[in-house]
Amino acid sequence: MSPQPNGERLHALDAVRSFALLLGVAFHAMLSFIPGLPPGLWAMTDNSPSAFLGDASFVAHSFRMTLFFFIAGFFARLLHQRLGTKGFWANRGKRIAIPLVAGWVLLFPAIAFVWHLGLQKVFNGAPPAMPEMHKQPGAFPLTHLWFLYQLLWLYAGALLARSVLVRFDTGQVLRGLVDRAVAGAIRWPAGALLLGLPLASVLLSTPTWFPWSGIPTPDQSLIPQLPATVGYGVAVVFGWLVQRAPDALAALRSRWGLHAMLAIASSAVCLYVMKTQPPFGMPENTKLMFTLAFVASSWAWSFAITGVALRYLSGHNAAIRYVADASYWIYLVHLPVVAALQVWVGHWPLHWAVKFPFIVTVTLALLLLSYQVLVRPTPIGRLLNGKAYPRRRSPVEAPPSQPADNGTVASLCGVSKRYRNLDALRRVDLDLKRGELLALLGPNGAGKSTAISLWLGLNEADAGVVRLLGGTPQDIAQRKGLGVMLQDVELPKDLKVHELIALSASYYEQPMTVKEALERAGIVALAERSYGKLSGGQKRQVQFAIAICGRPQVLFLDEPTVGLDIQAREALWQNIRALLREGCSVLLTTHYLEEAEALATRVAVLAKGRVIASGSVDEMRALVSRRHVRCETTLPAVEVRHWPGVVDVSCNHDQLAIVATDAEGVVRRLLAADPNLSRLEVRQAGLNDAFNTLTQEAA
Repeated sequence: MSPQPNGERLHALDAVRSFALLLGVAFHAMLSFIPGLPPGLWAMTDNSPSAFLGDASFVAHSFRMTLFFFIAGFFARLLHQRLGTKGFWANRGKRIAIPLVAGWVLLFPAIAFVWHLGLQKVFNGAPPAMPEMHKQPGAFPLTHLWFLYQLLWLYAGALLARSVLVRFDTGQVLRGLVDRAVAGAIRWPAGALLLGLPLASVLLSTPTWFPWSGIPTPDQSLIPQLPATVGYGVAVVFGWLVQRAPDALAALRSRWGLHAMLAIASSAVCLYVMKTQPPFGMPENTKLMFTLAFVASSWAWSFAITGVALRYLSGHNAAIRYVADASYWIYLVHLPVVAALQVWVGHWPLHWAVKFPFIVTVTLALLLLSYQVLVRPTPIGRLLNGKAYPRRRSPVEAPPSQPADNGTVASLCGVSKRYRNLDALRRVDLDLKRGELLALLGPNGAGKSTAISLWLGLNEADAGVVRLLGGTPQDIAQRKGLGVMLQDVELPKDLKVHELIALSASYYEQPMTVKEALERAGIVALAERSYGKLSGGQKRQVQFAIAICGRPQVLFLDEPTVGLDIQAREALWQNIRALLREGCSVLLTTHYLEEAEALATRVAVLAKGRVIASGSVDEMRALVSRRHVRCETTLPAVEVRHWPGVVDVSCNHDQLAIVATDAEGVVRRLLAADPNLSRLEVRQAGLNDAFNTLTQEAA
């Protein structure tokens, strides 16, 4: 479960965590096919080894757990913010400690049994006597569940470090420096290597470390092992810091391509060394090069995958959400299933390209079925995912947006709508929650009006599910809970304003009085005037009164302040805020981005029929790294315009207005170039910057 404090789910990071867990399933499925793996080290040694799967397993293993712990650290801070320390440990006890203990009790006998069958098959019924292993302190077979045990230790360490920092950094000076350093480490190409240096120093100083194995798996002892604690501890701490750094997610999103290139290059170095060097007795210089490439690849892959998800998977997708929920269960119970299938097919006279996909496909099919039947609608699902879903719901057709669950009053789930050769909406997922204002932004033709027409029942979707107040927009009972103010409205010109309101109110069961609607809209003075004799702005005010006169539960406002003067616009804003306080849910489309910035609980951006971003106003701003710098200086604008990190410069007398992607660097250069500089001001990018950036990227 990964909601933000405002209730919005971080879909992209859910997908990343799910990917890391499911990659672990594929990794374990690869192990029986690795060439040269000593018999008996895994449950099965397949008769069709694969060099490709050997390389793939190394690359996957180099980053999958770092990626998992990085995301775990991000969500840990989010959870701690929401629940506090006591609530955090109560939650982690249910979601981590109980699955660890119960899972080990149930799974270890199954794993041991499958291993026994596999070794009997590998050695033709006569497994050799295993050499006596040195018993390390705290020896205990944690199996693949070690990651839960390690996570609890790392949580404890992170919270202890936080308490110390909070006590001594009372002015948050150090934390401010760390926030800037975190975003810088993501943008700086060498940041991935820098984060890996602590682990590299531990690995190089460990005499028993075998480079090909990556970070030694701490699955045989209850005492935390130094390499895993350092490597994954850095990941948890950095994930925690990324969650608090305002520009970090934006940096990950924008730099994913650079990180992907670094990841591929560093993994290529590791694979080259592995293929050209003997497994033992590697020269020290080569070992150093391999280790640095290994730790850099671990972080570069983690950054690249997270950035791709933030770029392309930020919107709700019912199928991805379902798999994300299921992935925890799948990883917990997959090992005996994978090993049993490996033992079963290990001596089949088939190529690995047939057997490996067979193992993965059958494993996922069986475990998804078990999740749907045994977990999702049961207390197990509540324990693992924070909630259970009724059996009657389809995982695709019923998104987690029903009013009984989380207060959603209107939703589009996988909705598509096509007009001749134009895709107005393409698999759009969008929801409006009770008591919030969702600002739906987008250029002309983005699909905003189409989305509203589907919710109003004026059109039907070609695919997907449209829900309104717990039913469909075609249900008359649902429509009685609506208020609507569209852009193009034709009303009888000869009727007086109070007559129009009375006529509209007559369609509702418990409407406002005409007087109350007139007062709420601030148009009492217009009551006796004919609608056709009003100005454009006055007509919009009357349309607003008509939209709210039925005391709507859901209010659709399509460009409501077009044509209003400043005073009327501010009065309308106050009315909207009052409606929100009363529990009304509002969907607002507007081209005035300051309007969305002033009113919105959440923002969703549509472009070319797709939701390209959603989140709070602050999160939208964080998607761009721009800052606005103002100052009085004698420096010419034409000179400043060519400085690194400067996007745009305008000049008004002696005052420069600078838009910069590297505000810190620009400010330092300004101060150095003009000792008499004054009235320096730096502020965050606005919603307008984020909107322009997002829509340009989608073009």
